[in-house]
Amino acid sequence: MNSAERDNSILACGAGVREVVGNTRMRRLLAAFGVLSVAEWGFVTALGIHAYRVGGAMAVGLVGFRFFFGAVSSAVLAPLVDGRPRVLTVIAALRFLLLGLGAASVLTGLGLWIVIALIAIDAAIAAPYRPAQARLIPSLARAPAEVSAAAAGVSMFKTLGQALGAFLGGVGTALVAPGLVMAAAAGAMGVAAVLTCGIDQRTSALRRTAGARMAGLDAIPRVFRGAASPLVIASGLRTFVRGLWTSLVVVVALQLFALGSSGVGVLTGAAGVGAAIAVPVTASLIGRRHLATPCALAFVFAGLSLSVVGALPNGEFAAVVLCAWGAAMAIADASSLSLLHRLLDAPTVSRTVGVMESLKLGLEGIGALVAPALVGLFGVRTALILAGLPLPLTIVVSVKRLRSADTTAAGRAALVSLLHQVAALRSLDMASLEDLTARARRIVLPPHTNVVTQDEPGEDFYVIEHGKAEVFVGGYWVGELGRGAGFGERALLRATPRQATVRTLTTTTAHAIDRTNFLAAVTGQPPEAVEEVDLVELHRRDQISRPLSQVLGNVAILRGLDHDELDDLAQTATIEVWKPGEIIIRERDTASAMYVVLSGKAHTTIGGKHLRDLLPGDSFGEIAIVHQVPRQATVTAAEELQTCRVTAQVLAEIGHPAIPAAAWSGTQTITATYSGDSMQRAAV
Repeated sequence: MNSAERDNSILACGAGVREVVGNTRMRRLLAAFGVLSVAEWGFVTALGIHAYRVGGAMAVGLVGFRFFFGAVSSAVLAPLVDGRPRVLTVIAALRFLLLGLGAASVLTGLGLWIVIALIAIDAAIAAPYRPAQARLIPSLARAPAEVSAAAAGVSMFKTLGQALGAFLGGVGTALVAPGLVMAAAAGAMGVAAVLTCGIDQRTSALRRTAGARMAGLDAIPRVFRGAASPLVIASGLRTFVRGLWTSLVVVVALQLFALGSSGVGVLTGAAGVGAAIAVPVTASLIGRRHLATPCALAFVFAGLSLSVVGALPNGEFAAVVLCAWGAAMAIADASSLSLLHRLLDAPTVSRTVGVMESLKLGLEGIGALVAPALVGLFGVRTALILAGLPLPLTIVVSVKRLRSADTTAAGRAALVSLLHQVAALRSLDMASLEDLTARARRIVLPPHTNVVTQDEPGEDFYVIEHGKAEVFVGGYWVGELGRGAGFGERALLRATPRQATVRTLTTTTAHAIDRTNFLAAVTGQPPEAVEEVDLVELHRRDQISRPLSQVLGNVAILRGLDHDELDDLAQTATIEVWKPGEIIIRERDTASAMYVVLSGKAHTTIGGKHLRDLLPGDSFGEIAIVHQVPRQATVTAAEELQTCRVTAQVLAEIGHPAIPAAAWSGTQTITATYSGDSMQRAAV
């Protein structure tokens, strides 16, 4: 990956959030999740401080043990409610009630065990929220790229929300009673419920049964065997250590460093800031050939930094070290998951990651419960030192196997980098790219072989690694594709026949991604849920939301143009609006321009016989100007239609290789003038 590509990757997460700013319902969804994260971590931080004051370290451990109930719920409850309408609002509203009852219990002096029971129920109810949110995002997005951007936004809001919530919970408890902070957090949860009202009305045709979900648990023994076992074990220990810290942070702030209640928020927030800082670091690892070294170092540093906290003299130094600890934990998670995707084939990846996610929640809860036992047996400082040792020891013991696995997996790094350059996949995060790479099929095709054929069904998306291919529409050449070019997405996104033929010009190596896995990647859905997404509507919104230069860049004949040339085309192009029944071009007429559909639908006919429909993103009229032949078909607006017209003269002036400048010098061009809702066209 060159420096420009790495810079683009580093900015991907922030750019993702900016991309969805104009989408009101998506803004509400992300805002609700951010508020929910702040509310949850503000509540549990205040509760943890209260629990320590009332029941000591063991009570804090019970607060952290709630993750275990979330693990059980993710396997049992989540599949039962997945896909139901208004599920996000219902979950947030129920959590509002539970947290409100918890706050009331603390304020009225009821037993701590009542609050512990309430948060255990809360954790179980909360488990289906993330899967339901992931399934809803494609129905709110205006474009496949916006789906990936929203996923990046969810990750960022989670990280920042947890850090901010913990900080506010700790600082708030230093100023007022814990019960009041918990009540405020419950109120914030109510705000999250209100924000989601009316945005998740769609029902899902697919509901996975609890039995089907639980059936995957028989994969647990296989997960701990084979080349990936060191990564699986280290990832599990990383989550276990995080659970330990969830309980230890309260003891460390209040007892070890005497920072007071605000110190709990500061230390927890510092770890969250570190995780946010890690985002550009993990983005820079995309396409790196070898991941074993950064992965191993991240795991070792994550363990040792926690042990170092046990030897520090004051909380100020601890906050700095914990910031680094949060970054190391995030990098370890991203790099280990990427290595898993490189090592395992697609079915094994799905089973392994699925089992790991359930185990992680359980291990985090168990870690929270083990922490007070360590404090009771060895004291706070020794407990911290011991908590940090499992990770580096695991890496030291398995370093040879890790390096061997990395060598085996290194061949996929170049493909990850290649896929990252493709426009349709550029906004995917590291884990999604690695997963898609694991599912791609490498094919080698001899010269003059049709990769896709016009009017045939579309089954795969293709990315060229080596070689060249030509694009033909109606038997006429319209463009050429080379390394890094992706094609075939339009038929998959719209469930329509291929709109062009792509034929190899030389021996060509390409990577094919089947329809299900391609759509799962660009929509952010699990493969089994892809059929639920309204792909035609998503594609329509995609074209409407994109800048005109990007829409033009996806047209076959214009794909070879650089950014500046596309910008010039966008500035000189004419936007025209057509009423239903209006004819845009007629068969056998002379031609001076090509068109790109921006919105609406048009019919293409030859000799009065319907040939195909044209939808947003489709182009027409280019054959006539490239080959200087009469129009090949008649195109009529089937509904209100908006098109972008690009003249042959402009293409010739920017030096398009397929447009002979001499043939179009002095050619008449057509301009459009608008008067109210009417439009008049005049030759000039």
